[in-house]
Amino acid sequence: MTHSVPFPANLPAYSLEHWLSPDLARVSPPNAPSRLRQLADAQGTLAAGWSSAIAGGPVLVLTGSFFSAVSGNPAAVLVLGPLGTALMVLGLTSWKRVRSRLPNTNKLLVTRGPGNARGGIAMVAGLAGLIGAAMVMVLPTAAEQGTTVSLVGVYLLVVALLVACIVVPSAVLGRARESFRLRVQSNPELRRAVEQDLAVWRDPHGNAGYGPL
Repeated sequence: MTHSVPFPANLPAYSLEHWLSPDLARVSPPNAPSRLRQLADAQGTLAAGWSSAIAGGPVLVLTGSFFSAVSGNPAAVLVLGPLGTALMVLGLTSWKRVRSRLPNTNKLLVTRGPGNARGGIAMVAGLAGLIGAAMVMVLPTAAEQGTTVSLVGVYLLVVALLVACIVVPSAVLGRARESFRLRVQSNPELRRAVEQDLAVWRDPHGNAGYGPL
């Protein structure tokens, strides 16, 4: 007498490699929900926030150095230099940490900035143009007072800050899914975490699939 082996109810219908396929992602609408996209987008949002800290740290150091050079007082660089360095180190450490583990998708993460590098560049270009136009109006006064270099320096620092806070995180967000795919394929620890999640995850609201990405 032969005995049939029951099919394991919790065995995923498709492997992780199937869901990670770029071809599958290309034929799927970008707004179609999936667990992999939820993980990638949440992780990308966290990484984008820390990328601003990484880029913003050097801007603080430059700001302190600039104002110290203009004023002849080292106080600015003595304060902003260590602060910027600490911010950059914290950003790098946290950025690496969030990219190596699965995010907590139970927490709602909201982003209000551009979702890709092109949108970020367009936004910064518009803001830089408006700020530049305002500064041009006071340029004659600055020339009379001999503060033209300071005015131009402040403008460049403001643009650098906008790039750090808008362009850099938007670029990280725009590549979140592609970057997540590459890390899952190259990081054994992250891959094991995703495979464990695949084995137990079920859509609580419908029948959405685990992928595509």
